[in-house]
Amino acid sequence: MEVRRISDALKVRASHQANEIAHDDVRRQITFAEWDREADEVGGGLTAAGLVPGDRVFLPISNMRAVEMAIAVFAVFRAGGIACPINTRLNPREIVDYAALCEPRFCLTDTPDLVKELDLAGSWHVDAMPRDIGALPDQAGLDPNADAEILGTSGTTGKIKGVVVSHPDLMTGVTGHNMDRSRSTLSALPLTGSGGNIGIVMLPARGGATAITQQKFDPKGFLDLVREKQPNLVYLVPSMLRLILDHPDVANYDFAGVKYLMTGTAPLPHDSVERALKLWPHVRMRNSYGMSEGGIGVGTTSQEQVRKPGCVGKLPPHMQLRDEAGNVITEPGVVGEIFGWQKHPRRYWNDAEATAASFKGGWTKTGDLGFVDADGDLIMAGRSKELIIRGGYNITPLEIETALHLHPAVQQAAVVGVPHEVLGEDIAAAVTLRPGESATPDDIIAFCKEHLGDNKVPRTLLVMDVMPLNPNGKILKKDLAGPLAKAAAERRRAA
Repeated sequence: MEVRRISDALKVRASHQANEIAHDDVRRQITFAEWDREADEVGGGLTAAGLVPGDRVFLPISNMRAVEMAIAVFAVFRAGGIACPINTRLNPREIVDYAALCEPRFCLTDTPDLVKELDLAGSWHVDAMPRDIGALPDQAGLDPNADAEILGTSGTTGKIKGVVVSHPDLMTGVTGHNMDRSRSTLSALPLTGSGGNIGIVMLPARGGATAITQQKFDPKGFLDLVREKQPNLVYLVPSMLRLILDHPDVANYDFAGVKYLMTGTAPLPHDSVERALKLWPHVRMRNSYGMSEGGIGVGTTSQEQVRKPGCVGKLPPHMQLRDEAGNVITEPGVVGEIFGWQKHPRRYWNDAEATAASFKGGWTKTGDLGFVDADGDLIMAGRSKELIIRGGYNITPLEIETALHLHPAVQQAAVVGVPHEVLGEDIAAAVTLRPGESATPDDIIAFCKEHLGDNKVPRTLLVMDVMPLNPNGKILKKDLAGPLAKAAAERRRAA
């Protein structure tokens, strides 16, 4: 058959790998043939309920039902609708606000209380999704260039925006004819974000691999699944990797079958790299960079690259560094904002102003900072909005966070700029400690003085029990800004 949409690619997979496992959420496994059939059944059910192409379908489905999420997403595609995966950790108020933006007509969910205030034409629990294969639209009649999904951004600042992903975008790199396949991938990424949705939900259809999803991340449970499932590849965001490395029994788990350890979505502490490679010297570790808005991606291809702090691989032709005036930076070592070019540009749903600010001429303004070193490798330097200007000097938080992670007692670290009446901004940090370790703020600040220039040493430091995290495991610096600013002001008053 002609492969025009990602849902067509699943049809081809189902004919070539019918009885092989496509998705496994520990609770349930589904083969390619079963996934294909159930997507048709539910797609027809949605159509019979009144869905017409272009209708949005809310999908607040947790990783506890990863198999049902995969069915639901592809059912919406088969019906011609637009899938809207939503993290179930959002509160009902956020759901209402996001619904006002996306205006969904239907909903499939395993958390019905989240959507009880929404005015929907139809809402079903994933255990009772509508099914009517006879009502399934002719797939050849569906627009191959239509919008496929609206993905909520991580929401680290302000309200959640909806990033529109088209079917041609999802089809990038998919032919439907290459049946070579990787074996299996284990992750605990939320399937509602860009990495989990495009990287994991679509993975079996795109590459024929089995996607194994941990229902809720915990270090021991993940290690147990590595032992039980023997995946070829594991994907861990940096915060998850750090928790696994800190598990007291990690060295007793067999990683012999794991060939690749992939990480990304957040800055990767350098000591996590060294500890992982020492523990699992046979594993090929890779660090990647991408973003929901851009659909752009780059990654390391060697151990030498991943061992460079902040390195995410060679700067590719479809990415540029630009200065504040918009000029392309070509000199090594000069920090600039990262821009990425896409053949199928994305946009924000129902937000022309934000779209115009971030997307222009196929190029996406990422808001991320980086520089190219002498080897041509892209080194991340943080977020442009996080840049601290202290006494006229630009300071990237990532450099300070890298030094904090070198402290043997520090597990997580986050650095923000706080107001200062003379300097404009000053440096403040929050850390959590590894289990069983102890250190005072003064201890850690003294350590920083050994590894950083004086103007980069945090003047204020809080040791916290837990860090505020978003659903993708990124530290919510906006939630730290207030407490750190208050602590900095109190410190100055006391001084």
